[in-house]
Amino acid sequence: MPPTRDEQIAQIDAVLRQRFFPIILSVGQAGTEQDDTNRLSRSLAAYALVGLCDLDDAGAAACITDGGNDGGIDAAHYDRANSKLVLVQAKFKRSGAAPSQAECLATVNGVKALREKRFDQFNAQFQNRIDELEEALDTPGVGISMVFVYLGDTLGPHATTDLDTYIADANRVAEIVQWRDGGLATVHSWLVDEQSPGSVTVNVTLELWKCVTAPRKAVYGQITAASLAALAQQHGKALFQRNIRHYLGTYGVNAAIAETVRAKPGDLFYLNNGITIVAETIRPAGGTEDSCAFEFVNASIVNGAQTAGSILTASQNGDISPDARLLVTIVEIGQGADELAVRITRARNTQSFVRGIDFAALDPTQERLRRELASANYCYFYRPSAEARLGGERSMTVEEAAIALACLSFTPLSRSDVDLFRNQNRRVQNAVDFSVAAKKEISRLWDQSGEFYPQLFGDALTGVRLCRLVKVFRFLNEVLAASEQSESVNASPDAYHRRMFFRHGRYFIMGFVAQRCRGVLGRAEHELTEADRTELSRATNELAEVIYAASEDRQGEKGYLSIFRNLTDAQPLADKVLQRLAAPRAPAPAAADAGIVHAPAAAPAADPPAPNLGLIPPAPNGLAP
Repeated sequence: MPPTRDEQIAQIDAVLRQRFFPIILSVGQAGTEQDDTNRLSRSLAAYALVGLCDLDDAGAAACITDGGNDGGIDAAHYDRANSKLVLVQAKFKRSGAAPSQAECLATVNGVKALREKRFDQFNAQFQNRIDELEEALDTPGVGISMVFVYLGDTLGPHATTDLDTYIADANRVAEIVQWRDGGLATVHSWLVDEQSPGSVTVNVTLELWKCVTAPRKAVYGQITAASLAALAQQHGKALFQRNIRHYLGTYGVNAAIAETVRAKPGDLFYLNNGITIVAETIRPAGGTEDSCAFEFVNASIVNGAQTAGSILTASQNGDISPDARLLVTIVEIGQGADELAVRITRARNTQSFVRGIDFAALDPTQERLRRELASANYCYFYRPSAEARLGGERSMTVEEAAIALACLSFTPLSRSDVDLFRNQNRRVQNAVDFSVAAKKEISRLWDQSGEFYPQLFGDALTGVRLCRLVKVFRFLNEVLAASEQSESVNASPDAYHRRMFFRHGRYFIMGFVAQRCRGVLGRAEHELTEADRTELSRATNELAEVIYAASEDRQGEKGYLSIFRNLTDAQPLADKVLQRLAAPRAPAPAAADAGIVHAPAAAPAADPPAPNLGLIPPAPNGLAP
């Protein structure tokens, strides 16, 4: 399922501001709302040329013609490679409004004026490009493409009728002019498609090779370590697109491989398991069984990323001896044989130790999320790699994502509701189950054959939603960590218990915060505002006190670690908390008495309504709120 309309607009807005605002200047009074909208529209026109003509951002920005006397044309580019003059009208309207009939007619009249070379009717941006425009108009076979980009679904019927009428008249002799509708779905697809990994064609020489032809074609032989390093250097991560991991860095076994390549190159063949490649097509060139050049189309190393990365690292410290060789197997899988590629990847990688989370790389949902997040300049790592360990404000890993989704995607249910739903054979999405799993056995969250993973990483999950929940998770974790730290200097007798409560009860508390702050979590924005943070902080502090008070009678029997990692303890506590939240609230304790970090002072919030103890309707992304 694609992102919601608001989420798509949020992604497009973020990309346009980041990539084009530095190079597309204001045309009106800077800093006004109208100026902001104008710059977004101009940026959208430029981005259309990126998506349609494969221009870089600077080249597309140079094609902007928007302004007075623009003939209804906001950007123009002569695409010589495709023999096409592309003319764009762009409207960035969050309401989704498409260009009106009058605006489309303005573009039609502008195209007529260009074809008749009435250049004096156009502004300076057109005047500066008359040579390019005349070349396009004078070259036989060059078509004219009118593109309308906006944030809605379709142009209105009157506008399309006018455009079709003009096209029919203009193309009486030959097909010269066409128009294209570029609505929100099209613009968003450009963002996602930009992040798609390219196909890799590998050219390499195999020595002492053999071929297997049935039941499918495969070749195996020796490859020099230097050749493998060159391939890894040339293609980068694209060479490992079907692998479950990228290179993890020089440590452990990887360091030993690099050392063997440098110090004892002749031993590499005997000490290394070799690498496995899957390819759409295997094409041999001339040669002998002793040495033959091959081309592997749409190839990927599915086992051996650590070997390839280690050898590349070794090559950066000096030339690699020709004595360093290793075994390589290439399996031809044909076009579109993704299922076979997954089977080979899984089988070849279960012969040595890998973590369950590594196999998330085989789930196409993870790649979709990566592309959506990458389009907004966020790095989402669902394959282990050295870069993933570095972290950063604009990066996140699948592990962090799984925990954030587990803590914030579902609502706490009472035991009676859980039993009711199970009796009705309905799926139970109880936040308590997820918080206990995250605390007790976190690997269950990413076991693709288990009950949790399909609920966390479903088709309805979008990149915007994932990013926002990770941001909320990080913020709540900071608030609760600060509350734990504040108890270290608290001299009260129960300071230790409170410290353990905040340390071990974080995931449990977050589930109730998510229920209280559904509006904050559900906004189609990547970043949190100060208002969001204030609301989350206040809710966290208030709910933490309610939960702590409900748990006090249990702390003498069991420690908080045991309570929050045991469903037989956590569920009764959740029942008690839900009952207390349904009752009228007593005044919140003063900040000095609570011993936790509070948000800035604000007007007291009204008593919340009694929580819905039944099944909460799904949120817009398909997950429980």
